[in-house]
Amino acid sequence: MQPPEEHFKELEAILQKHAEALEADIRALQQADETAKWSSAWKQIYNWRFANAFARQKIFRNWGADAAAWGLLPERFYPNRGNQKG
Repeated sequence: MQPPEEHFKELEAILQKHAEALEADIRALQQADETAKWSSAWKQIYNWRFANAFARQKIFRNWGADAAAWGLLPERFYPNRGNQKG
């Protein structure tokens, strides 16, 4: 049995590796579909649907809820409503 600190170092490395790969895949898809050229209205819808797709994944939803409950997530402000549902 390894010490807890070692376990969490390995856990963090796994999460970081997969986060980088996930971000790279998503950025490549956004570039291929030229989402930067979409209208502001579509970008607003995109942001809502992206967050919805992310939250539908049970593992992210569960871990996100845990992080929120522990107060680990930063407060978010959306002054232009660009990241909120219509």
